[in-house]
Amino acid sequence: MIRAASKASGPSVALIGFLVLVVSLSCGGKRGGPVPFAASQGYCPVCKMNVKAGDKWAATIHYKDGTKLIFESPGDMFMFYTSPITYEVPDSHKDLANVEKILVKDYNSGNPIDIDQATLVYQSNVKSPMGPDLIPFAYKKDALLFIEEHGGTLIGFGEVTPDMVQRLRKG
Repeated sequence: MIRAASKASGPSVALIGFLVLVVSLSCGGKRGGPVPFAASQGYCPVCKMNVKAGDKWAATIHYKDGTKLIFESPGDMFMFYTSPITYEVPDSHKDLANVEKILVKDYNSGNPIDIDQATLVYQSNVKSPMGPDLIPFAYKKDALLFIEEHGGTLIGFGEVTPDMVQRLRKG
């Protein structure tokens, strides 16, 4: 009787193992790895959390090879962007020359905006799920109104430095 149970559980263990493999590969494989452009979720390479691309704070880096990395927040995206070699992603995703575009979400509307068009608020009293963060806005006037209520400094994408990101995460 024990032998029969053992034989019956053999195929189901193999089947479960196969299903786990299929699910992990369909969800972007390695935690924090790239996913196809059309993917609706992935794992943040910084915090390793499962992130839905539709989440209010999600940010994405899109690559020329048709893949993207999804981040829990703009702050996590900047942690990666300012020091990509420290994260476990393919080498091609560490090379910023392969970046096609970066999208963050407007704080007010939640709509994706290109990082080059965004106005960022640094060191406000508003926190993302990851703590202190850079708050993106599609319109400078909205960012200025936000600063009146929540403090912070107005900056653009090109002004973000690795030191700023490190200080933000220590705050």
